[in-house]
Amino acid sequence: MSGFSQTPARRSVKEPSPRADSVQKMALRRVCLLLSLLATSALLAGCAGSEQTGASVPDSASLAPADAAAFATLTTDQDSSQWQRAGSLWERVTGNDEGIGGAIDEIFGARGLDWEADVAPAIGPEVVLVVTADTRMVVLLEPDSEAKLDALLAKSGAEFARAEIEGRVALAEKAADLTAYRTALARGTIEENPAFLAGLGALPAESLGLMWVDLAAVTEELGSIVEQTTSQKLEVGLDWLSAALSAEDDGMLLAFGARTPGGGDTHYEPVLFDRVPADAVAAFSFGGTQGALDRIQGQVDVGEIAGAIEKATGISVEGLLDALTGEGVLYVRPGEEIPEVTLALAPPDPDKTWKTVDDLVHELAEEAKTTVSTSTEQGVEVSKLVVDDVTVRYARLDEKTIVVTTGADALQLLAGDGDKLVDSEGFVRAADDVDLGERTKGFLYVDVDGLLPVIEGFAGGAVPPDATEGFEALDSFILQTSGAGDVTRVSGFVRVK
Repeated sequence: MSGFSQTPARRSVKEPSPRADSVQKMALRRVCLLLSLLATSALLAGCAGSEQTGASVPDSASLAPADAAAFATLTTDQDSSQWQRAGSLWERVTGNDEGIGGAIDEIFGARGLDWEADVAPAIGPEVVLVVTADTRMVVLLEPDSEAKLDALLAKSGAEFARAEIEGRVALAEKAADLTAYRTALARGTIEENPAFLAGLGALPAESLGLMWVDLAAVTEELGSIVEQTTSQKLEVGLDWLSAALSAEDDGMLLAFGARTPGGGDTHYEPVLFDRVPADAVAAFSFGGTQGALDRIQGQVDVGEIAGAIEKATGISVEGLLDALTGEGVLYVRPGEEIPEVTLALAPPDPDKTWKTVDDLVHELAEEAKTTVSTSTEQGVEVSKLVVDDVTVRYARLDEKTIVVTTGADALQLLAGDGDKLVDSEGFVRAADDVDLGERTKGFLYVDVDGLLPVIEGFAGGAVPPDATEGFEALDSFILQTSGAGDVTRVSGFVRVK
């Protein structure tokens, strides 16, 4: 798009009057805070559903009682495919060819311990953690050398109760904890617990480690304590939570699963994301959040929170929530002096959201003792607020789309037919990494090495060389929320070059 023209301003325009730097910076901070609140609220609201991939039940699940409050397992077998892949990725990012063991040595080195000589043979190929229904914690090991385990425990300086259970060494704080654990285990194991199986269903097939927590049970236990001390009822709204970290050939996959009773379908088609320019280095897509926002409002008294936000920022929480109930995209592009930040919204009530944005910007202008000017660019009426060297533009790109941006050409690029991020090679690879489909519940994409110049600009070029090398070794990061019904899956993938 080219050939910009200007028409008389809708509101009178004056030269900015002298004002204190603190006032200018406060106004600019509030603009940034608005964008941050929109992004953060949408991300939290978007986490409401899940695709199931299906991790198999690990053999060590037979070590957890059926009513266990938590179960976790960590692979420490240096010959396993997961360990080898993780070591290869570590070497590619850090240049350290000593693998994961070398990295762990840095942790234990201060205690005079060596991973291969002292730690690995003491703990064996797998570490299992079980928390029983009465919150007793038990750690189970398969040491290659009992003598090495004795030496490691002696060096720790802590005292543990110890027993052999199901062919493994079990450690707990007290002997009574081990007795209670044996009793619970005899009543059945977690392997057939439907909630546990559902949690595994939200995780990748292979992993370095995974965990599952019965949040309903934990919340009930903590809730009784909270209620006794504060007279407040503790509500989390989740039945269980699962998580896993998996090493892939090209990167690391982090997956979370959760069950939210009453969760619904909040999928949407990311139409606005299709407009994002190809040179964006970070982009966050959200939408379909009304059901999740309703549940949040049902579980939390937002009145006091809303009042505090409105007092601190001048932002109408009701208007904010209305804006988030449609589709939105927030993205960052490199800029000559400062990065461009652009927010595009397609709310269910564009007129109401436009008024919220317009009122906020005019309030900021009044505080900064300046004015909002209005001009026409390519047939679109664009309003502008200038604070210091930053110009915030906002406009109704069409009947449904509202855009707020710090970029001079953002409106042109959004509306134009130029190269788009969705078609870029990096994004296509990242989308494949997390099986991003035509409909989603929200996702975040970051071109990691492309973001480095933006970070260096903010830091004035003072980024440590090690950090720079680490960034340059990474290709991209993507995090998406997906799923069906009341089971949530959030999957994130860091791609390594």
